Amino acid sequence: MINKCLLVDFENVQEVNLDLLDSSFRVIIFVGASQKNTPIELVKKAQTFGSRLEWQTIEGNGKNALDFHIAMQLGRFLEKSQNLECIVLSKDKGFDPVIRYLNQAGLKCKRLNSMIELSPTPVSTDNPNYQRVLEVLKKSEKKHRPRRRKTLTQHISAMFQKKLKESEVNEIIDILFARKHISETNNIISYEF
Repeated sequence: MINKCLLVDFENVQEVNLDLLDSSFRVIIFVGASQKNTPIELVKKAQTFGSRLEWQTIEGNGKNALDFHIAMQLGRFLEKSQNLECIVLSKDKGFDPVIRYLNQAGLKCKRLNSMIELSPTPVSTDNPNYQRVLEVLKKSEKKHRPRRRKTLTQHISAMFQKKLKESEVNEIIDILFARKHISETNNIISYEF
């Protein structure tokens, strides 16, 4: 029985591990008009979901265009089924006021920064690379910390002389989000330390 819906802001989060979802999930992946590439592994895994997974391509560009589509879909789902739990997968804190409002109305909704947060085991902070990145970022002056995800990715890669794989850098960033050390609003990263 489907009682959860995952709404993915694919402009904001491309690491979507569908293996973490059971048959109780319906998934809608929202893709921006200018996004042209989707990882083939994600497409293959999506096929196993059949009609429980839907791709929504947003027509038109504009600041927060995709976010408004997600918010509208949230409202539609929760209006039809108040027992449905909705999960927005996005690093953008701009969803938080809407989610707070829905929760105050007695509906079940939350935002996750990363699929890691759906894992049945807690997010591990034992990763020595994560520990090093956290330590360096905490010691950095606020004005010298990367403000965008792309520059944060480059910054972390440079810390390790570009020897880490892209997936390892992304995992470190996901842990930073999952542990609430960083957040993102309108593509600008904020540090919570």
